[in-house]
Amino acid sequence: MTDDDTIYALAHRPLTNDHDLTRLVTALLEKARARRVWLMLLDDELRSTEVIIPIDDLPPDPSEPVAMPIDGAVTASTGFGARVAQIVDQTPAEAVVVVWERPGAAGADPDTLAWIDGMRRAFTAHPDALRAQLILSEDGAHLIGEPAQRRAA
Repeated sequence: MTDDDTIYALAHRPLTNDHDLTRLVTALLEKARARRVWLMLLDDELRSTEVIIPIDDLPPDPSEPVAMPIDGAVTASTGFGARVAQIVDQTPAEAVVVVWERPGAAGADPDTLAWIDGMRRAFTAHPDALRAQLILSEDGAHLIGEPAQRRAA
C-alpha cells in the first residue's frame, strides 16, 4: 500500500488499533527531519480531525523552569503537558496523539523521556484523552509504551 493509500484508508477510521495509528502517523510524517513535536487531534470516535499541529520551539531542557508559582517551579515538560491537556479540554477534540520527532535511530534519549513523562503526568486526570505518544525516527513512527486496543467513545 502506498502512503496515499494508507492515508486514505486510515484517515477517517477510528484509530483504536495502535498498529493503524502508527501506520497513519508514518504515512503522514514519513520520517524525522528535525527535532519537533506534532499534536494530532482526534474526535469522539478517535478519528483524525485532520488537525495536526507542529511545535518547533520547545526548550531543549525539559526540566527548565518556565513558571514560578507560589507552590514551586513548573518545568517545561509539565507546562507543555498542561497546555496540551488544555487544548483537548477546550476544543471539540476528545483526544490527542503526541508525536516526538527525533532524527536518528529509533529510541528515546533521556530528555525526550522527560518530555514524555511530563505529558503523561498532565493527563493523569483524563488518561484516555492522551491516545498515544510516538517517536518519529529515521525509519518511521514507533509507539511508546505497551500496544493496546482502544474503544471509540
